[in-house]
Amino acid sequence: MRAQSLFPVLLVSWWLTSGCASSSRDRAWLDAQLNDRLGGTTGGEDARRAVRWPEDVTLEDGLDEREVVALALTRSPMLRADLARIDAARASLDEANRPANPQLSLMGPFGPVTAVATLLAPLESLWQMPDRAAAAARDADAAGESALMSALTIARDARLLHVELALAQDRAAVRTALRMAADELARVGEVRARLGEATPLEAELLAVDASNAIDAATIADNDVIMARARLSAALALDDAQTSGDWRAVFEGETAVVDVALDQLLAAARSLRPDARAAEIAIDAAASRAGWERSRVIALGALVEGQWSEAIGPSLRVGARLDLPIFGLNPGGIGRAEAEILRATALLDVTIQTVASEVRVAHARALQAERSRRLFDAEVLPSLEASLRMAQAGFLAGDAPSLIVLDVLRRISEARLRRADLVAEARRARAELERAIGGRLARVTRQETP
Repeated sequence: MRAQSLFPVLLVSWWLTSGCASSSRDRAWLDAQLNDRLGGTTGGEDARRAVRWPEDVTLEDGLDEREVVALALTRSPMLRADLARIDAARASLDEANRPANPQLSLMGPFGPVTAVATLLAPLESLWQMPDRAAAAARDADAAGESALMSALTIARDARLLHVELALAQDRAAVRTALRMAADELARVGEVRARLGEATPLEAELLAVDASNAIDAATIADNDVIMARARLSAALALDDAQTSGDWRAVFEGETAVVDVALDQLLAAARSLRPDARAAEIAIDAAASRAGWERSRVIALGALVEGQWSEAIGPSLRVGARLDLPIFGLNPGGIGRAEAEILRATALLDVTIQTVASEVRVAHARALQAERSRRLFDAEVLPSLEASLRMAQAGFLAGDAPSLIVLDVLRRISEARLRRADLVAEARRARAELERAIGGRLARVTRQETP
């Protein structure tokens, strides 16, 4: 008798346990992934309350890449929205792990019956719970992976804006140096024209070139201001934090990309969160299809209690069953099966996109490095030597000013070109690391998530 009374309890416990699916992709998981891949976090639970300032990040000594990534991850409004998606997905998972609440209805007296109470327990939620909870758990996993991919993209965008600020600073420095050189040449030309050692036309050309150099330097300084404003907006810095002429800094030149393409592609297949999210979406669609099939039968247990003055309390037990006369949930099952096909196709698209992005970023990084090394080895040294000889000849009176101006323009274009090449190498590395889903150092260590 005792075993018979325990059987319903054990049956319900089994159903509840089988429906308890879980997901490990919460905010803590995301922070651990970001710290491993980028060396930064979202700020943990503090992100729920306020936007905080990362520790050991200061503007006075300039912003390096690590500090830019830290600011982007802790202060980005878009990333905070993705964190809210994780919270919503986990709330849906918690809801899916619970059976439907029983329904209680009460009716007042009418006729000889004084009161009626009916309790309806939707039993179908018990056998639907495992598939429903599994689908919610996979949706929570996909939300976590999507938030991780969004964080990688946000960090990449911030790094690119950081590169643009550094490029604007380099161009401004080149323009300032050229302005000073043009001023010196204009001064010497004016003196030589007064002494009759140069024509007034030569002096006038040097003066015009000095004016143009001043305007170009002013424009370059303004470009620095605009680049700093764009980076400040991406990092969600307020006016008090952006005041001052803080700079973008880099620790030396960008390292050479010495990882083979096959190794990068293999790393991207295991590291890219969007590829993993696409795989998880297939599992979620399959679980959702099982849930829709289980909804063919809708069974509920009914317990009705009555009380009347004539006979007193009475109790009736029954069941409620939906009769599948007009269909066995064809709409829900059809949509779920179509979602499986769609998720499978999207996985193929994502895999192709990941491979394409890695190949393009790898080729771009190699080309940027080749161009920079060739320029440093052959082009720039020759032009700088030519400028020194032309300036020495002009000051000695052996070379006309037109030669100096021509070489000065060439060296100006060369120095600006080198700044562009350095910036392109930095951009390519940021794009490549986003394409593979983490820092290149992680690939060289042959780590897997």
